[in-house]
Amino acid sequence: CLTTSSIYQADVLTEDGGSHTYFGLAEKDFETRWSGRGRSFGTEKCKGETELSKLIWELGSGSIQYEIEWRAVAECEGCRPGSERCNLCLAEKLFILRDPCIGKRTGIVSGCRHRGGFLLEFNKSSVP
Repeated sequence: CLTTSSIYQADVLTEDGGSHTYFGLAEKDFETRWSGRGRSFGTEKCKGETELSKLIWELGSGSIQYEIEWRAVAECEGCRPGSERCNLCLAEKLFILRDPCIGKRTGIVSGCRHRGGFLLEFNKSSVP
């Protein structure tokens, strides 16, 4: 749970025997990421934040019982200053491509959201 820079898998199992798989990443520890997920599952204004939260809200609106099984599937280095790639984002895309899952199209085409912290235009430090 306290491992940083990891790819996780959520398997959503429904009472009618259905199964949905979701892959996500946690740049910080998974527990921090999970607290954000809990918010998107329980707060209606956050219900569209991820494909997983959309599915959970859809199941809930149809009164379908479900269970989520979480597990870490990979650890990798995140974005570093001066790097042209983010191995964390690339690993997540590889899992999405390799295994059928929800959110496939949106996960593949999105850019790395971690690189922004290393760009000068996003750095808020004051320079005299």
